[in-house]
Amino acid sequence: MALVRRVLAFGGLPFLSLVTPFLFLPVLARVAGAEAWLAIAIGQSVGAFAALVVGLGYNAVGPTAVALAAPAERHAVLERSIRPRLALFAPAVVVATTVAAVIAPSTHRLDAALMAIALTLGGLSSAWYMVGLGRAGLIVVFELLPRLVATAVAAIALLVLGQVTWYPALLIAAALIGSGVFIAREVGLSALLVASPGAMRREFTTNRSALTTEIAAGAHNSLAVTFVSLVAPVAQAAAYISGDKLYRIGQYSVSALGNALQGWAVEDDRREFDRRVRVAILWHLALGLVGLTVFTSLGPPLSELFFGATVAIDLATAAGFGVATLGIALGTALGRVVLVGLGSRREFMLSVLAGAAVGVASILALSGPFGAAGGAWGLALGELVSVSCQAFFVARGMRARRRPDEGIA
Repeated sequence: MALVRRVLAFGGLPFLSLVTPFLFLPVLARVAGAEAWLAIAIGQSVGAFAALVVGLGYNAVGPTAVALAAPAERHAVLERSIRPRLALFAPAVVVATTVAAVIAPSTHRLDAALMAIALTLGGLSSAWYMVGLGRAGLIVVFELLPRLVATAVAAIALLVLGQVTWYPALLIAAALIGSGVFIAREVGLSALLVASPGAMRREFTTNRSALTTEIAAGAHNSLAVTFVSLVAPVAQAAAYISGDKLYRIGQYSVSALGNALQGWAVEDDRREFDRRVRVAILWHLALGLVGLTVFTSLGPPLSELFFGATVAIDLATAAGFGVATLGIALGTALGRVVLVGLGSRREFMLSVLAGAAVGVASILALSGPFGAAGGAWGLALGELVSVSCQAFFVARGMRARRRPDEGIA
């Protein structure tokens, strides 16, 4: 029952995460026009990738580190992470805003740049720390509620004033307030004023493989919208974005389940690791199959219902996103839960790099001739390659765990 309560607590998070953008995106798609729709999506895509750089890999390995740390040492894990992430933020946000403004339609460059800032601020989030503590309520209070309020106000502003700019501007304010208040509450803002270059270098070195993993994953996931926008016709890019918005629903759900199980799998010094790994894989497989089924059966009508017929996806595009959802579900279990739990960060990184190489190449190669469907299937191919590599490393690592004399891969 404790596990069920934990999963339900974190399972409520994707619901709030899904509802939040749907207060604004259907209004944007119907009221603001295709150029604004594309600009906001490009800003989100570029900013989400920049956030992975700023996050320094803590989203992947932070929850496990917090769960394994002694209670008295958990604040130190958070405190050590803040200064190097702040150091990465300035260059990342400059690059993100520039890229978003250049790629976006000329009429909405400011909106794209501001949205890139809002998403880049996600790299300073402490949600991974809250996941490691197993306290879903903190994520609701400091992450989701500020975003919910900002999005609701932005939707009203778009309807009444016709201004898209309020959306990214209010999201920036929400991120600064939520993250700032939580950091002040946990470690105190004064602690951030003292920075040790040696300590920061150690964090960069320790998290090097995790950061590489996050960047590689983001190259064919977060940046997929940007890549499709570069090579596909505008109408097909707009349709891909609609599918991508629905795909994020599956991704949020998978992320929430991974959040619930990542720390749980290694609790009590990994004494029940083998059994909990099996549970995690089965639950993620089931969730992935649900996502695949929903996408292939309901993807086209849902995209038309939420975003309008002009940007709705077809069945081929929906099927590609469904397969990608299954892939990312299995990848979350095998990568974040099992390989990170085993300490096999390098193997996790290699798997994601392989998937990113195939995914990026496939998206760029297929989006031009096949439009939105090509982009979706390119994304799916990358996820399937990554999962296949992870399955190999997990099998090898679990065998070695059962025979300690061989060591862990």
